[in-house]
Amino acid sequence: MNQILRLKLGAATLLALVANPTWAADRLVTVAAQPELKPCLAAMPQIAAPADDAERRINAALKRLDGNVRKAARSCQADGGANSSWTRTIRTPMRGPRFLSVEISDDMFCGGAHPSTGLMAIMYDLTTGVPVDWTKLLPPALTGKVALVEGMDGTKMVTLASKRLHALYLERYRPKTGAAKRDGDDDACRTVVQDTSMGDPPAMMAWPDAKAGGLAVQYDLPHYAQACADTVVIPNAVLRREGAQPVLTDAIEAAHAAP
Repeated sequence: MNQILRLKLGAATLLALVANPTWAADRLVTVAAQPELKPCLAAMPQIAAPADDAERRINAALKRLDGNVRKAARSCQADGGANSSWTRTIRTPMRGPRFLSVEISDDMFCGGAHPSTGLMAIMYDLTTGVPVDWTKLLPPALTGKVALVEGMDGTKMVTLASKRLHALYLERYRPKTGAAKRDGDDDACRTVVQDTSMGDPPAMMAWPDAKAGGLAVQYDLPHYAQACADTVVIPNAVLRREGAQPVLTDAIEAAHAAP
């Protein structure tokens, strides 16, 4: 009898997910790692047991990103020969409700004097299965100029060039610790990121980080200063004060509180 009841409840839950995709997106999703494309080159993860078309659309989009890095890695090997390399690590710092964020870190050497590192971040709306429209989540002061840029493998990402967002980043970048040696070592990096604010604001990537409880922000720096390209998290409380939409801040709060 109990087994029959469980089957009925399971069927009812599945029917509700299909009939109401918004309700489906209000849950945390399970993200499954996939076999590496090659040693040290991580494949994009997949939403396990996708509940609706939106989640299946995200899985298909993530699969396409694997094609981008395969092609880029082959080109890199053609240029750099036997000494070339491309490594990739992937994190999913938010897995619902409502949003899935994917953080992709690449390290590649295709010949030349030095390797290159890069970070890409994509945030999907679990109700639609497509990347989010930041202008519907953040106020104009934080979105600034919205643009598409290409990552190291040709993947297109949304960036926000906003003086206010950059100011919030700078306020939290490598704060002084009181330890003379550490603060001295960080001074050069502080100078680099400060200099980027002298003219137009940089094109910044943004994505929610559930564990950190806020919006992660990072942007590219000149090759010589790539080691200074830190990710800074703007707390959820600050986002609320700045006018971020509740659909974003409530989702981050719920994800942060989840076990």
